[in-house]
Amino acid sequence: MTSKHENLGSDLSGQLIAAAIAVHREFGPGVNEPDYERALSLELTARGIEHECQVGLPLVYKDAKLDCGYRMDLIIARQLLVELKAVDKLHPVHEAQLITYLRLSGIKLGLLMNLAEMLLRDGIMRRANSQTPSPRHRTTVKTDTEFDPLSHEVIEAALEVQHVLGSGLLRSAYEAALAYELRLRGMNVAQRLPVNLVYREQLIPSEKEIPMLVDGQLMIACVCANEVEPIHLARQRSLLKAAKLDTGLCFNFHAESMATEIKRISSTYKPF
Repeated sequence: MTSKHENLGSDLSGQLIAAAIAVHREFGPGVNEPDYERALSLELTARGIEHECQVGLPLVYKDAKLDCGYRMDLIIARQLLVELKAVDKLHPVHEAQLITYLRLSGIKLGLLMNLAEMLLRDGIMRRANSQTPSPRHRTTVKTDTEFDPLSHEVIEAALEVQHVLGSGLLRSAYEAALAYELRLRGMNVAQRLPVNLVYREQLIPSEKEIPMLVDGQLMIACVCANEVEPIHLARQRSLLKAAKLDTGLCFNFHAESMATEIKRISSTYKPF
C-alpha cells in the first residue's frame, strides 16, 4: 500500500489524472459523480485512452459467481481501476470498496478520486492490489452451553467464509458468501427483510431491514470493524426487538481471529 497521492506511478495513471484535472478544471467541485464520470469518459475518448465504464464485478465464492451489485466505475486499458467519488470527505469504506474491487478483479493498481475536493490532488488515493491474502489457519469455536445447535452451525459456516475470503472486503461480500454457504449446508436463508416499526400502536414507515434470517428464527449481522463495539450490538438488539425475534449472532469478518469476535445478541438487554 502507498500513501495518499504520493508517487502515483505509471504513465497510465498519469494520463488518467491529467484527464481528470481537465474535467475538474471545467466543472470544479460542485457536480454529481455520474456527471464527472460521463465527462471523464468523453475526455479519455478524446485523448485516445482505452477505457470501460460501469463494469460489472461478481464475487466468486467456491466456484459460484455471486451478484453483490458491484460495478467498477472505470477500467483503463484493462490495467487501472478507477473509483470516482463526489463527497465532502473520503471515508474508510471508500478505500475498502477500492481494495475489494482490486482483489475480486485481479487488477494490480487502483485510484480513488474525490472530484468534490477544491484541489483534485487532495482527493487522490492510490492503492495496489495486495495479491492473494496469506493462508489462514482454520478457526474453531469450542462447543459449550452459550450457543444452541443452530447457532453452532451458522458459526461454522461463517468461519468457513472468513477462511475462504480472508479479511478486508466489504460487508456485502461476506453477507453474500455467508448466505450461499448456509444454503449449501441446507439451511433456509432470507435476506433484507423489512422491519415494521410500531410506536403507540401506530405504524412508522421505515427502510430498516433484517440483514439475514436463518431458519426463520436466528438473525445474522455482519460487521467489518477493528472490533465489535457496544453500539454495534445495541443496533442489532433494536432490530431484534422491532422484528419480534429473540436472538441473533454478530460476526466481525475483519477480526484477526473471528472466534473472539462472535457475539450473541438478544432482544432483551440481559448480558450473555
